[in-house]
Amino acid sequence: MSEMNNERFEDLRDAYVLGALPEEERRSFEDHLAAHPERQAEIDDLSAVAGLLAFSPHEQEPSPELRNRVMEMVEAEAEPRHVSRRSVFARIGDYLDVRSLALGAATLLVIGLLSWNVLLQGQVQDLQGQVQEAQDQRQNLQAQIEEAQDQRQVQQSQTIELEGSWADQGANAEVASIHENKIILVAKNMPSVPEDRTCQIWVINDDVPKPSGLFQPDGNMTAAPVTNSITKADVIAVTVEPAGGSEKPTSDPVLSAEL
Repeated sequence: MSEMNNERFEDLRDAYVLGALPEEERRSFEDHLAAHPERQAEIDDLSAVAGLLAFSPHEQEPSPELRNRVMEMVEAEAEPRHVSRRSVFARIGDYLDVRSLALGAATLLVIGLLSWNVLLQGQVQDLQGQVQEAQDQRQNLQAQIEEAQDQRQVQQSQTIELEGSWADQGANAEVASIHENKIILVAKNMPSVPEDRTCQIWVINDDVPKPSGLFQPDGNMTAAPVTNSITKADVIAVTVEPAGGSEKPTSDPVLSAEL
């Protein structure tokens, strides 16, 4: 048996790892491997790749036809050396590398999709917060509009006539709104009061009277500002009080009107 050279060793190593060499060539291959232990690493690498084939769904002994085809591939690779050749297992390794890369790319895609989902959820929450804020602002504006409408209704309302004992005596008194919700009491034909007495206006809310202005009536026209807002008031009234006014009414109203 002639000694095996390096080229023949490379031609037969794939078939050896697959267990497809005839007995005589196998012994020759192993003799060459024993004489050149530095090449054992190549066989170990190829054996590792071949071991991955154990995960194939169909594990069975290679048929004679398969062995023949493997040998044909080996013989074909033994042709002119100027053609660059790569091991069958090297090509299998490349395939596995491609599959690994594809799996890695799929993993990165899943991670990217999960991150995008988290980002979208954060954006949705931000949008929901903005919508809620806009709704709150709309409610505040609506409340301001309603308040402004209430104030405008007071400002644009017709004069309110006061009734009471003095009205029965011929006095004519009204309250009316003017610019910027300023309220005035306008009266005529009012009875006179002693010098040590004065007329005092009261704005009453929830039965609590608030001093809201003083005036001294005369036989002609009298106009006096109402110093407290009547927007939320229940009643406006006029009493006769000591000169300088009182903190609380000391007599019954001579004029009044419900608001």
